[in-house]
Amino acid sequence: MRQFILPEDFDGSPTCRIEGGRARYLLRVLRLAPGDRFAGLDAAGRRRAVEVLATEGEGITLAVGQPEEGPSPAEPLPDAHGSRGKRAARGTRQGPDRAHDGTGTEAAPAPSPLRPGTWPRVILVQSIAKGPAMDLVLRQAAEAGVSRLIPLAARRSVVRPEAGEKGESGSAKRTRWERIVREGLQQSGSPVPTRLEEATTLAKLEEALGPPRGRRLGILLHEAPLAEGSLHGYLTEAPDEIVLCVGPEGGFAPDEAEFLLAAGYKPLRLPGAVLRTETAALYAVAAVETILTERSSWSPSS
Repeated sequence: MRQFILPEDFDGSPTCRIEGGRARYLLRVLRLAPGDRFAGLDAAGRRRAVEVLATEGEGITLAVGQPEEGPSPAEPLPDAHGSRGKRAARGTRQGPDRAHDGTGTEAAPAPSPLRPGTWPRVILVQSIAKGPAMDLVLRQAAEAGVSRLIPLAARRSVVRPEAGEKGESGSAKRTRWERIVREGLQQSGSPVPTRLEEATTLAKLEEALGPPRGRRLGILLHEAPLAEGSLHGYLTEAPDEIVLCVGPEGGFAPDEAEFLLAAGYKPLRLPGAVLRTETAALYAVAAVETILTERSSWSPSS
């Protein structure tokens, strides 16, 4: 685990009390003790140095530093399979993600291009899929730096937002989804604080998205070539927000696709065979971020 996601209600105080499942993980799995330090990420995506102050019963008290600019000065959390004797010494900056600069000292990792404020926000509107497929999308979208995750109740969605699976209640499913997103952020070290939002319908999608932050580009992923358009072409004008709308198993119904096209979404068919909904979502996110990362090598000169 490369970073700890601070609670959503963390108010910026110098200390933070952690209880429940998160505390049990820190105490029992990672076996943290007073003096251990690691990187933290708050709800705004700001890196903070965190140190264990005290452990009392089933709770843990953390000292939380001020937001840091650039790479976090704190070491990553230890591997859950490691042991306290194999950890880097406190106060050092060791870890598998550090490189040497040739002078015998460790070089700080390069700042991620996904850091908030320097990168277009990617918003994934994912039609609700069956348990394992939806879990995969949530986890890997968080790892990949998606800013917002909006579950969509499309007509052909097999699972409805208010219902769980195998006896699971709707609220329990929501809790599980939040845990999966948090785990993806913690394990990947993504600097983007992925936010999981309430499920919505197409009729209420624009309301759920809210006002755009700059130029918003909406893309409709569809298994049929509805128009001649390319992802490179859509991204040429460097939008500030990119909304990827992915259909359920069986795809969007014809009137749903027409609704999105009328709302200004650009149709896109990913190359190759027809993809499963979870594959299409991850393929699209990866393609968008790769194209944006390499923009300087392909964008037309001014």
